[in-house]
Amino acid sequence: MSVPYHRMFRVDGRWRWWRPLAAIGVFLGFYLASQVLIAVAWFVPIGVQSGPEGLQRFQESLTSGALDPTDPVVLSMTIVSLVVLLPSIMAAVRIVKLGPFGQLSSVRTRIRWGWMARCLLPLLVLAVIMVGLQSWGTFTVDGSGVHWDTAVLGQSTVTLGTLTLTIVMVVLLVPFQAAAEEYVFRGFLMQTIGAWIPWRRVGAVVAVLVSTAVFAIGHVPNGYNVWGILDVGSFGLIAAVIVLRTGGLEATILQHALNNVTIFVLQAPGWSKVDIEASDGTWQGWLVTLGTSLLYWGLVELVAWRSGLDRRFPGEETPRFRGVAPAWAGGSRWVRPGGSGWSGAPARSEGVAGPVAAHVGASGPVEDAAGVAGRP
Repeated sequence: MSVPYHRMFRVDGRWRWWRPLAAIGVFLGFYLASQVLIAVAWFVPIGVQSGPEGLQRFQESLTSGALDPTDPVVLSMTIVSLVVLLPSIMAAVRIVKLGPFGQLSSVRTRIRWGWMARCLLPLLVLAVIMVGLQSWGTFTVDGSGVHWDTAVLGQSTVTLGTLTLTIVMVVLLVPFQAAAEEYVFRGFLMQTIGAWIPWRRVGAVVAVLVSTAVFAIGHVPNGYNVWGILDVGSFGLIAAVIVLRTGGLEATILQHALNNVTIFVLQAPGWSKVDIEASDGTWQGWLVTLGTSLLYWGLVELVAWRSGLDRRFPGEETPRFRGVAPAWAGGSRWVRPGGSGWSGAPARSEGVAGPVAAHVGASGPVEDAAGVAGRP
């Protein structure tokens, strides 16, 4: 027996349908509190240095819906406000006892660093294609060599110091921002939907569709047009499928980080003839995102097949105690979710739902009569 990624919440015997809802409440509380702290950390220094007019200009830049990569202050606040999604969801999962946070990472309940390293090859192919497509027609060759075509792009509107600061900030922070969004939308949300729906295949389809819809809707406040929303939705849809197919977030974290880093770095010079309004999507841009995402999925599938990637949790969904824990639910085998002890649980005996095999020889108390034994 094994458990697919979207059913990972079910490997902990303490899972209940209401726990994800409680986790959402905790998550929103932590996230909103962090937004207040971030606002204070940015607004106070700006107010001291630039006064009320500077604060007003900064607020207008934040609420305009357009993320300007040429303004390091606005960009840094926006990215950090998304990065805190990660510690917020980590705290929520831990406080509500949905299981180890690592189960959002993969079916191995951790980041599979070896698998992530193997995904770098498909990522490199994707990077070459993305940079080539997004910078097509922006270079020129003359007697002095290859350089930006200023006749097409215009002149850079930022200083070298600002450009350097922006690029360093993007490279350091955007991977965490990408990981945070993956853990929330392709991790927590998909596992929540998958655990609620008892039919695995139906749960997988609904989890993919719901996570994609929520991810796309989350970009509506940024002023995205129809093609922009389709672009984001296509990216989210294929990313969700990749997560299910690989049993973890590693490949999509890399893809998401590459996508955002590429966009921000190419726009960072602030070319005078280039519109940096990313929310105004086009059908051509949508096709590029769809095509590159499908290509990345195919390459990841190939690498996963050649490396023999284990895409499922090597255990079983745990029985859920409804009342006093039965006598057979004791001992060290019950310490970890999906441990070997679950394979001996009687089939729907004593008010629990378990596998068919009969259990022999279990003894010892559990720490919690309403759930499984605690973890070391």
